[in-house]
Amino acid sequence: MIRRRRRPHAGTSVTRSSTFEKTTLATEIARHLREAIIRGELAPGERVNELKLTRTLALSRSPVREAIRILAAEGLLTIEPHRGAHVRPVSDEDLEEIFDVRLMVESHGLRCGHRLTPAAIAPLRKAVDEARAALRADAFEPWHRASLRFHDGLVALAANRHLARLHEELKVSLRRYQISIIRLPGQPERSQAEHESILDALEQRRVDQGVALVTAHITNLKEAVLKAMARTA
Repeated sequence: MIRRRRRPHAGTSVTRSSTFEKTTLATEIARHLREAIIRGELAPGERVNELKLTRTLALSRSPVREAIRILAAEGLLTIEPHRGAHVRPVSDEDLEEIFDVRLMVESHGLRCGHRLTPAAIAPLRKAVDEARAALRADAFEPWHRASLRFHDGLVALAANRHLARLHEELKVSLRRYQISIIRLPGQPERSQAEHESILDALEQRRVDQGVALVTAHITNLKEAVLKAMARTA
């Protein structure tokens, strides 16, 4: 829930506090809209009405406008003169390019073979084990969260903050499409098996095999997302 902050008392800190309030509100509004887009509550091409949001949230237009700019920078919204903001549709070409970049980012972590220590691999093992337990319980949302942590762990092997930030941006772009494949028959089981194969290769320090398995896994994910999109088109 987005809550309006209390206004600060008069004084020299008013301007700074007001700026902080607007920034914080904009971040909260952006998070609210981002989740609505990811879950399909705001469909591709749908208009995000700035004035309506302002009235609904009982806020000034400034933080709402800033939230829209944040999501436009993330590639979730497009802003056009005289037409406002709309949820950005993603083409097959866009998705293929995003998955290609994701492959480069995640496989780079594996290529840092000198970092494949037991301590570095431990979070991957934990994520895989938690995902397996969730899958056995037919708990698809927890399985998906654990699977995302596995992919985060692959990127973390590179120990590169800029790479990790790029990976976070890619995750935002892909989440609204990946959610649509969670319940596809056999897809979670297939992804889980592929994660376990990747982990086995890493634990045996077979870097080249791990890279090949990650390549196949992300390619399979890309094809599953494209098929899911084609069904709903």
